Amino acid sequence: MLYYGKPHAQHFEACVAGLGLPRERVAHVGDSMHHDVAGAVAASVPVIFVAGGIEHEELGISPGELPAPEALRRLAETHGGARPTHTVALARWDARGMSGT
Repeated sequence: MLYYGKPHAQHFEACVAGLGLPRERVAHVGDSMHHDVAGAVAASVPVIFVAGGIEHEELGISPGELPAPEALRRLAETHGGARPTHTVALARWDARGMSGT
């Protein structure tokens, strides 16, 4: 059986290759520490963690808030120590593209 998708490295490799851009010009955006952050870090892809998403309760915050550094560190430790490149409170997509707050 072959698994394909997040958090497997092949998923991230295919996405980077499909964009045709240098890896340093790509960032993965996601709200799951396991699927998004740990997966991207393992594949050496920069990752923007949306703290106000699925992990907000674990971080002890409401959507729209940034977590305390210690809460983010604790959550990362429960997922193998993978740390995001950047953390934003929320992200949204509209006609102008994506924006983070």
